Amino acid sequence: MGLAGICITDHDTTDSKSIIEKRVDGSGICVIVGIEYTTTKGDFLVFGPVEYIPKGMDAENLFRWIKKERGVAIPAHPFRKDRPVDMGILQSSKVIEGLNGRNKPYENELCNKWLDRRGNGMKIIGGSDAHTIEEVGRIVTVFEKNIYSVEDLIKELQYGSYSPLQRYPSLSVILGTK
Repeated sequence: MGLAGICITDHDTTDSKSIIEKRVDGSGICVIVGIEYTTTKGDFLVFGPVEYIPKGMDAENLFRWIKKERGVAIPAHPFRKDRPVDMGILQSSKVIEGLNGRNKPYENELCNKWLDRRGNGMKIIGGSDAHTIEEVGRIVTVFEKNIYSVEDLIKELQYGSYSPLQRYPSLSVILGTK
């Protein structure tokens, strides 16, 4: 699919990490396992020592924990109608997912409008939010520097240069599966 790396962020689990570590085929693709952490104030893409993340934290405690652990927590699909991120949390974030492959187009547009008005230089990532193989790589984040580890990813998310990119409207069109 032309990807140099991929992040796996399953909902509230890192169980895929052991499976992925056993099946890495030496293809050179960088695979980083994070977690999509669910709170009552929204979902957050978390990178860092996620295999040790306490369960059941609220959003504020999640941000305190991730800061202490020197990781990063990114509001996921912040303007999705059925699972938005609380505006108070969003305002204090430094990076948000501004382009999401499972969002409706108007939900991504709402995010872009909010970023134009209130983003204050906030950094933006994009993600496929893939739940099927056909969805992988539709939306990506393009980094200026190469990423080889979770530590590289965290550093680049905090201080680097990157931008979201919609690669295809649907990979099923490219793959001919629909």
